[in-house]
Amino acid sequence: MRSACYRIVWGLLFVLVDLKIEFVDVLPDMLGYLLMASGLWRLQALNGYFRAGHLSAWLLLIWSVLSLFWFPEVGTGSVQSVKGLLIQLPAVCLHMVLIFGICRGIQANSTDAESGLDHKARFRGHLFMAAQLLWLIAYPFILNLDSGDMIPVIFVCSIVVLAAEIAVLLLVRLAGREWAEGTE
Repeated sequence: MRSACYRIVWGLLFVLVDLKIEFVDVLPDMLGYLLMASGLWRLQALNGYFRAGHLSAWLLLIWSVLSLFWFPEVGTGSVQSVKGLLIQLPAVCLHMVLIFGICRGIQANSTDAESGLDHKARFRGHLFMAAQLLWLIAYPFILNLDSGDMIPVIFVCSIVVLAAEIAVLLLVRLAGREWAEGTE
């Protein structure tokens, strides 16, 4: 289970970090979703939440491949339009299902743990969902703001979502460590 969790951690890191040289993404999201899908494939026998995360990881992998060819301007993150929002919305919703599946899967698999991992998973899942909903609620209003007003709002929302993603990443890492100690 430890290696499966670490695959999920590396996959989340690949999706979270956009390291680009010119226009080439050095850490492609497709590789991140593939790593997450392989890690969740090993964990899906534990409960149905990991199975939902596994399915959404595969759908996000397909979505990221298709978006490279059909919507290349969305991949750059520079689209500030209703079209850009509608193109990104399915991926954002699938990513929310992915994180929900991971957090709830860890919570369900750790209900009797003395370390409080189930409470940490529930809190971090709620934190991520609240941050993502803040971003989704703010995004349509951002489209109507002047660029001077838009930048601080985007910055604050991005920092909140980034902090929530990092919290989930650290949760999966912690789960991998605890589950490895439990099997030794």
